[in-house]
Amino acid sequence: MQTSNRFQLSALTLALYGLSSVAIAADNPQTDNIEVQNRINKTQVSHKKDLTKTNDITSEAVERIEVTGSRLQYGNMTSRELVIDAEEIKARGVTSVEELIRTLPQNLASIGSITNERTRGPLADRDQASVGRLGSLGVSAANLGGVGAGQTLVLINGRRIAGAAGIEDGFVNLNGIPLSAIERVEISLDGASAIYGADAMGGVINFILRSNFSGSTISLQHEESANDADNSRISLFSGHTWTSGNVSLSVEHSKRDPVNNYKSGFTTLDYSDYYDDINYDFRQFTNGLQPGLIQYGMYDADGNWISTGIKLPNGTNGRPDIADFVPLTDDDKLDYVPKYAGPKSNSTSVTLNAEQKLTEHFSTFFNGMYTRGDYSRELTYNTQALELSMAPGQYYNPFPSGYFAQYTYADYATVQYRPADEVATGVLPSGRIKSTKTQWNFNWGLSYEFNRETKLDFVYSKSGSSSKGDDYSLSSMVSYLADPNSASGMACYNGAIAEGSYTDAELEYYQGVFDKQCLALTSNDPNIAFNPWKSTAESSGGSIMDFYVRNDTDTRSSSMDNYELRLNGAAFELPAGKIYYAVGAEWHDSGVSSKEVKKFTGNEVSRDMYALFGEMSIPVFSRKFNIPGAHTLTLSLAARRDMTKTKGAIGTVDGAVYEPGVPLVYGDNTFARTTPSLGFYWEPIPEVSVRGRWSEGFKAPNYTAMFNLAGTITYPTTINNDPYYDCTAHNDCQYDFGSFKGYAAESYLAPNPDLKPETSTQESLGLGWTPSGMLAGLSVNIDYQRTKRKNEYGDLSDIFELVPTEDRLALELFYVRDETGRVIQQRQMQFNMASSEFESITYEVGYYFDTAYGSFEPKITYLDNLTMESQAFAGGEKISRLGTIGGVDDYKINGQLRYYYGDLTASLYAYYLPSYINDSMTSRSNGAIFGDQYNRKVDSYLWFDLTASYQITNSLRVNFAGRNILDSTPSFTVVENRPYDTSRYNAAGRTFSVEVQYEF
Repeated sequence: MQTSNRFQLSALTLALYGLSSVAIAADNPQTDNIEVQNRINKTQVSHKKDLTKTNDITSEAVERIEVTGSRLQYGNMTSRELVIDAEEIKARGVTSVEELIRTLPQNLASIGSITNERTRGPLADRDQASVGRLGSLGVSAANLGGVGAGQTLVLINGRRIAGAAGIEDGFVNLNGIPLSAIERVEISLDGASAIYGADAMGGVINFILRSNFSGSTISLQHEESANDADNSRISLFSGHTWTSGNVSLSVEHSKRDPVNNYKSGFTTLDYSDYYDDINYDFRQFTNGLQPGLIQYGMYDADGNWISTGIKLPNGTNGRPDIADFVPLTDDDKLDYVPKYAGPKSNSTSVTLNAEQKLTEHFSTFFNGMYTRGDYSRELTYNTQALELSMAPGQYYNPFPSGYFAQYTYADYATVQYRPADEVATGVLPSGRIKSTKTQWNFNWGLSYEFNRETKLDFVYSKSGSSSKGDDYSLSSMVSYLADPNSASGMACYNGAIAEGSYTDAELEYYQGVFDKQCLALTSNDPNIAFNPWKSTAESSGGSIMDFYVRNDTDTRSSSMDNYELRLNGAAFELPAGKIYYAVGAEWHDSGVSSKEVKKFTGNEVSRDMYALFGEMSIPVFSRKFNIPGAHTLTLSLAARRDMTKTKGAIGTVDGAVYEPGVPLVYGDNTFARTTPSLGFYWEPIPEVSVRGRWSEGFKAPNYTAMFNLAGTITYPTTINNDPYYDCTAHNDCQYDFGSFKGYAAESYLAPNPDLKPETSTQESLGLGWTPSGMLAGLSVNIDYQRTKRKNEYGDLSDIFELVPTEDRLALELFYVRDETGRVIQQRQMQFNMASSEFESITYEVGYYFDTAYGSFEPKITYLDNLTMESQAFAGGEKISRLGTIGGVDDYKINGQLRYYYGDLTASLYAYYLPSYINDSMTSRSNGAIFGDQYNRKVDSYLWFDLTASYQITNSLRVNFAGRNILDSTPSFTVVENRPYDTSRYNAAGRTFSVEVQYEF
């Protein structure tokens, strides 16, 4: 490419990253916006033609421009946007959409890959509808600004798609979007609820798929990871255009291996030195031994629980005597780390785009995407060995009834057995979880063009996601009930079977497993009874495969149907230019079905939404006015009216305990919300631009907050140390020990179908400077952003955690009192009560310059996060998560240096994270913090990526990418047994990839 073309592409990149700060010579501000949008398309086309010499795209072909953060056909200049095109994606050296989004300084990687394995993550650690390991396997999400994954709206070609399968938060699974099919990514960092409705508080990410191009490209890529997380990808893109339309198809297949824990630095479970406390030796007797062990414990004189137990010497295989057992020591706690982390995946994606002009004014389009991913993760029995309850009289159980009663209060012997030799010899497969996920969407639309600036669009969109998986590992289904008619005095029991939790094929399977395990744990036949005292797989006793069980199955889905009618046009012309508008209506139906949601709602639930919207861009001053201090000025107005209705179960008739067939009581959640937005774009002089935007947003309540099958259930509770009611004076204490006393009350477990949506306000202000003359090529931008969320949801568990007892018992929302001041009802409900605030400033400086040895383009971005705090209720304590492991970093610095010389492009990236506090060991109760003595400062971290691209011939191109090229060791910190933070460090370590592209 010639230097002039390089400069054009670089200037465009600076303009797009510079937040609409480039001054383009035109008649008015709105025309400037048209020019910017046209440059997006024309530059990409010219760049592609220059590299590949493919056929020209006829000027009469259909060209649709999707714009993020606006429904105006030429976009909104007041919106703060980032654009990452296909060339920039390659320059960043990423191999998946998840990795691409992680390169954004504004993103908090709280959901994805290995991070989902945390028990205190955003999917697992929640009051209601926690997502299990099958549901979270293979799921990744964007979280702009740390506002929350459910508040970041992800679009495909400007349209909503269904959220991750069965997860009620509604965020889109990034793993369902193929990287090779993306033409560009448009990111709006302002809230956009006034444009798109709910879920857009934190911002919008719009993936525009490749289309409108003639030719074919085949790409082969392989990535080698220092930690064995290798990745291979093959893709084909083919497109054809004609005078009145175009069609394009892409196919991608990729596979990725899991991370090798040992190579990543995860080699031990003993962190007692790090915490200066032996309690943080995470090795456990429950990891088991071979032969097995029996663990029990007692309290010492200081009240500390001391674990101990007994085992058999190595080499034991037959039936032991009690005298053969020896005491356990700390050396018997296995320091076992599983070999792999994260899933192994295979994914295939197909996209199809087509556009056709039917008449001079009438055209139609279609685009669709389908992705299927197979994910599996090995379970190596590291968390807990096989726990067996052996009945007295079982052939291999030498202990009489009640032998361990002083420790365990049980009449049977509980053994922790680790089947090391069975796994090593192949007798027993490793445990594993496996899930197949599909994600698909299509958009079909008709457009009627009245004139060049006015057109009417009708678009129908349909999308869905589904997941089906199972979980196989070692477990015992057997517990016991007293049975005087049994020789052992006990009978085998399983609560789920007895209570009718399984039906049909499930019941047949689990009944069969239960019967085999019952025999293995009670039989006095040495060939049937299981022997946990063996040292090898070939020793006597029943088969361990009786305990290799399908512990869980999971079928889940999400769906969305959407209809939109939109009119775009120019209302009339002011002296400064034309007023552009967009008005329309929208309806969509979204639904969720999953085990954790059905636990509350009983059935699949859905939500209907109706909306009216309008948006307008008004030019006030243009350049032709030549007014000092008002070179250009454009105002924008937008508003959206959403009306939402959701129906679900809020309890059972007459308060009966729920079971299939019990009549339900239903309730509706209905609300209407208007969200406005105001903005301006101002150039006081040609080289300086100022933009600002204010908008409101909202988030609809989750299904499990509104509905609950047990919603009419009450149960007894106790109110302790109530400062507002003296039970001693009223003589109605349940107990009274002076300083500790309590009285009986009723606890009411109920949903809240009257919940209103969470609301928010977003404010942003940006300043851009793009000088001419000697400083031409320089771009300086400063952007301020603040988001305030109100009416967030909170329940009694949040209050117990964050609020002291005296303040908690004063909250009338949760404690209903009679005229005497006595609490008569404790309300276990969710209410609109909490609030939070997020605030940041971004500084960015870029420069482009030519030399005799090539062209250079350095750029540095400094993101300063000022505020990230939450409040349980008005007047309550504000809790900051800024600079902590679960929050955003105090700041981030990203730097890049790009170099162009002939057909060579090379890029060096630097990423810097400051130190932060690991407070993952702390907890809160009654407003007090516990365990903060274990908070640890995590050191700062710096790593470098290097990429290069070379156009060998007109048809052949080679791309090289090295990520974390210096193999920088991650900052040491312990997060749930792992010695680094996977939300901030890519556990794949140093990677090198080569991609070959051939175009024809």
